[in-house]
Amino acid sequence: MAVLELLAGHPDERFTLSEVARRCELNKATAHALLSALSERGVLLRHPDEKRYSLGPRLVAIGDAARRGYTAVDFVPAVLAGLAAETGLWARAWRVVAEHVVCVAEAGAPADVTTSAPVRLPLAPPVGTLFMAWSDAPTVEAWLARAAAVEAVSAAIEALPVICRQGFAVTLASPEWRALSQPTAVSGDGSRDARLSARRALLVAVAHRPVLVAELDDERTYRPADVSAPVFGSGGQVELALSVTLESEADLSGADLRALGARVAAAADDLTAAVSGHRPRSRAT
Repeated sequence: MAVLELLAGHPDERFTLSEVARRCELNKATAHALLSALSERGVLLRHPDEKRYSLGPRLVAIGDAARRGYTAVDFVPAVLAGLAAETGLWARAWRVVAEHVVCVAEAGAPADVTTSAPVRLPLAPPVGTLFMAWSDAPTVEAWLARAAAVEAVSAAIEALPVICRQGFAVTLASPEWRALSQPTAVSGDGSRDARLSARRALLVAVAHRPVLVAELDDERTYRPADVSAPVFGSGGQVELALSVTLESEADLSGADLRALGARVAAAADDLTAAVSGHRPRSRAT
């Protein structure tokens, strides 16, 4: 593991036997046997002229197999149950699937939420802001281009760096946002075309409303709908978003919201650690 971590931590460098032995605190005989065995199996490559070692092609297949194994979703139920129990709120986990943000797990749902159909929202501002906060510029630009109103674009641009800095996002309550993010927005009565049309109308209405909080003022009060935080994968990408939904129409101070955001972020960090993910050092855009 020490050898693999050394080479993975310096992907643009090659190391000699002596350098590997010194950095990994191995004697040369042990290092030679180890490097030879790993090279024979394609885990490492030995440059024919320089006699230096780097990571080999076998790790590509191993990494692909690892990605198909356990993911953050496998660890979600227990974390959501703990978050719902601690906060008394409806806790959900979301992921991006084919240009939609889909609810993949939940705990502590209100008694009147009985549908089995998952909430599936179009990935267009303000939906998906948390996923975009750490995305690269082309991804963010494509997302902004799907906005239903120019107000949603400007609000998202203002909110993205703040979300990245504070580690969580706050969405304000509005009748349209609550209707859009509830299961009934997807699984209600009527034909599929009618439901899609109603959802598009809700997205347009939400896009015209100031639902994203950019900067929290501890002295102000807000009426929040959701507080969410990112779960990062091994590549530093946002793999999931954890959220808690506040069903009541009560106002909270900025300080209280910040504390709630920290609690959701802590649960998300637990999931990140469970899948050996890591938070990127800075925003990609």
